[in-house]
Amino acid sequence: MSYKSRKKARKTVYWFVMIVFLIIQAYPVLWLLLAAFRPNMELLTEPFSFPRQLTKENFITIFTTSHVFTYIKNSAIISVISLVLIVLLSSMAAYAIAKLKFAGSKKIYRYFLIGLTIPYAVTLIPLFTMFARVNLINTRTSVILPLLAFQLPVSIMLFVNFYTFIPDEIIEAAVIDGASAYGIYTRIMIPLSLNTIMTVLAMNFITVWNDYAFSLVFINSTELKTISVGLSDFIGPRGLKDWGATYAAIALSILPTLVIYFSLNKKMTAGLTLGAVK
Repeated sequence: MSYKSRKKARKTVYWFVMIVFLIIQAYPVLWLLLAAFRPNMELLTEPFSFPRQLTKENFITIFTTSHVFTYIKNSAIISVISLVLIVLLSSMAAYAIAKLKFAGSKKIYRYFLIGLTIPYAVTLIPLFTMFARVNLINTRTSVILPLLAFQLPVSIMLFVNFYTFIPDEIIEAAVIDGASAYGIYTRIMIPLSLNTIMTVLAMNFITVWNDYAFSLVFINSTELKTISVGLSDFIGPRGLKDWGATYAAIALSILPTLVIYFSLNKKMTAGLTLGAVK
């Protein structure tokens, strides 16, 4: 077999494998979107067959008989506040660790990275006890604070990896021109790290928007429930479930995640690879 034939065969195999993986990854999402428009009877009798008819009744049901808009609003509020704080605090901490030379900066960085090894589950009871004592249970703050704490380590790591490869000469030139530490951060570091900021936003939005554990444990009122917890509303007496409405609500809940991911995909990839080579 000639070199061109082998190259063509490898390329064919490569694309075949990629298409198979694409189908495996895309099938659940496409099935969910189709299921959101299928009647309940069809979902119960032929859940995996090709849809025979599509209907808007499932969406009409969740819009008229549930609190789905309230849940989406709560998730949006928690997500926006959490993301703003995550970007602000992680970028500031990373700037101090990477560019402001002070004793113990490496130890502080290692301390932040320890957070990557702590699972959510082991903190639920201690956090619930602490929040109950300061009257934070059933408030958005009780969800925002743990999310902020658990998402800061990976965000700081991404910013530190990027800031490390920004030449110190740029900082020194700014200092000679009279720029303060705050001026360097706002006028140099932030504009240079836009791709990293987009990466941090995209990665953390998926986690924050889909949070279930903290919202379930710390929120108990309908007015403050998030969309991930609110999906349980579609479970009726004795565990009966309105599958059509459930799939419609799930499709609605994953829509922001899909929009954010596909719109920021290129910047996210660029942000993850920045700093890989000097």
